[in-house]
Amino acid sequence: MIGMFTVIRLAALFAGLGVAGLVAADRVSAGVSAGRVSIPPLDGSAMATGTASRGARSQTTPPPPAPLVDQSSIIGCDAPVVQSLMQGHPLVSQWIVVISPSQSSTQATLQVVTVVADRWTCTVASSAAMVGRSGIRPLINRRSGDGSTPSGVFPLGVVSTPQGPISLFGNRANPGVRTSYRSVQAGDCYGANPNTSGYGHWRVDPTGCLGDDELLTAYGSTYEYAALIGANTEPNVSGDSPTETPFAAAIFLHRNSYTSTGGTKPTAGCVSVAHSPLLATIRAIDPTLNTHFAIGTRADLLAIG
Repeated sequence: MIGMFTVIRLAALFAGLGVAGLVAADRVSAGVSAGRVSIPPLDGSAMATGTASRGARSQTTPPPPAPLVDQSSIIGCDAPVVQSLMQGHPLVSQWIVVISPSQSSTQATLQVVTVVADRWTCTVASSAAMVGRSGIRPLINRRSGDGSTPSGVFPLGVVSTPQGPISLFGNRANPGVRTSYRSVQAGDCYGANPNTSGYGHWRVDPTGCLGDDELLTAYGSTYEYAALIGANTEPNVSGDSPTETPFAAAIFLHRNSYTSTGGTKPTAGCVSVAHSPLLATIRAIDPTLNTHFAIGTRADLLAIG
């Protein structure tokens, strides 16, 4: 019987059954140790059949060319700052740029630059502006009510209202804007009481606003037209629950307010300009261009790129 099992194993080997055949033969001869044929280990070394080579790199969709920044179309605006913002944020095609001479200054300038026919264009030339009575401060270091204007790069803000989401509003009728606009109505209130559910949100309260909340009709011509700066705005407002830091609320671009002698006042944290550049800016804002605000010193904005 032992000789027969040996014959089975050899037959499996030479018939090309390899390891599978040998395993089958072993199963037939399970429990029999004598007479097994010693099989040398298999050589499993991998053998390359050819030299590997790198394929050619290709890009199926070439990136669009960057819009041009040249002096012929950017006169009245700051070309180096525009170049820096463009490099740092290539998906933005419209900037509202607020440049302050220092962190502590209450004065600034405002300009609007827009991509038109693949060329950056100075839409609103540099105009005098005012910022917070405490100057400008990075949003992360700011606290609601500290009198500073948030510095940094912010999108055009959006807030939910009874008529739907808006970015522009005012105590005057729609001046011909490119997006949704709310003419302020009785009871329209912008929440600014920290750590309450209404903080940073629009609500309608027929009984009036309380505390730091802003009753928008009370601001008359100062809020003749206004744009919401997206510093701590919906959908994720920090400070609208008891456990969150209230960085900022009701940060708008609006018209200047004036002293009794005609002097221009700093703001409580917003950005303000005179009537004409404000109206031009409100009419120029086009959310399809991914409008953003850039607020800071010139050195800060040049460092963005």
